[in-house]
Amino acid sequence: MKKLLILLMCGLMLQGCGAVLIGSAIVTGVNVAHDRRSSGQVLDDKIITASVKNEIRKQVEEDSRIKVDTFNGVVLLAGEVKNNQDRIRAEDAASIKDGVMKVVNQLKTVEEVSKMGRRTKDTYLASKAKGSLLKIDIPDFNPSRVKITVANGEVFLMGMVTHDEADAVVERIRHLRGVHRVVKVFEYKGG
Repeated sequence: MKKLLILLMCGLMLQGCGAVLIGSAIVTGVNVAHDRRSSGQVLDDKIITASVKNEIRKQVEEDSRIKVDTFNGVVLLAGEVKNNQDRIRAEDAASIKDGVMKVVNQLKTVEEVSKMGRRTKDTYLASKAKGSLLKIDIPDFNPSRVKITVANGEVFLMGMVTHDEADAVVERIRHLRGVHRVVKVFEYKGG
């Protein structure tokens, strides 16, 4: 009887996983449809990001806060480390991975890594920034083409955009309450 209950519970849990996987695939498919990168490059960037995160976990002190994002082989490192050696180790860990064209190291060395309150503010600010892009009225602009990473009130922007789109995105985000700095890591469409 106990085995039957366990099997039944596992079956119920797996049904939920199926819905999550299908939903995730649909969202990814929609994002790829609007992305200016090929679907292969989108997948490569996801693999690079996961690989870099894994390597950084092995190389850097646990008491760090490192955000990793990748666009067209350009890896962004943002957040905090406790010493310069970890800052260098994180960059080295990223630069040795296959497919990495460039590493943009925006890690800050701090005495104390920010607490949960600061992280919550960053998450809120990222949501607010993404939402603000919906107000940009430029033909063919799609907000899903802009990746937004926030660390300690600093907003990092990645994606393939035109110069006009980049200017509009920065102008929209820099005025949001809580934004201390905006850093463009854009790739420009058409050169």
